[in-house]
Amino acid sequence: MSKIFTLICFFLLSYSVVAQDTLMEKSPKQYSFTLGYRNTISSSFVNNASNGYNLEAEIAWKVSGFHKKSAVYFGVPLGYNYSIPNTENDFYSTTLFYGWIVRHEIGRNKKYTPFLGYGLLLNQLRIDGTEGSVFGHQTRFEFGVNRHLKNKTYIFAKIEYSYARFPSLGNSSSNKTQFIGFKLGLRI
Repeated sequence: MSKIFTLICFFLLSYSVVAQDTLMEKSPKQYSFTLGYRNTISSSFVNNASNGYNLEAEIAWKVSGFHKKSAVYFGVPLGYNYSIPNTENDFYSTTLFYGWIVRHEIGRNKKYTPFLGYGLLLNQLRIDGTEGSVFGHQTRFEFGVNRHLKNKTYIFAKIEYSYARFPSLGNSSSNKTQFIGFKLGLRI
């Protein structure tokens, strides 16, 4: 019985290696690096650190649009926000965020290619002067334009709108925050 099981396992492993070489294609990846500005439109936090800067890196895999259709990418971003206090009584805040994003390109093989994206992110918010941090979630929508340079290299500009919620830690409602961001980046 064990010889039959070993033979079946060997056959399946051999077949999977051959199938990967002949039938399966690797999905193309894109690496994105982004710098930007973020403004808080509304917030239920007492701290008013509304203007900030953003740094983000993302790896994305092409999941559609291999032949005739427009490309769709599934991305995993990791980013950091730094928000500057508005007054002397406010504190700066920092946010580490990560999650997933789906980006749809509109059109293909153009010098300028617009795109739409949406994503769900987790946030770890820290406010200076407050012990600890709080985790929340963020829904993000983006619209932008890729500018093709050469050899699969792009620069891009985008506008983002985000809605984030953080637990209230014992209060009857959660803290809600809305952002708008303007970002420039490079895709390889």
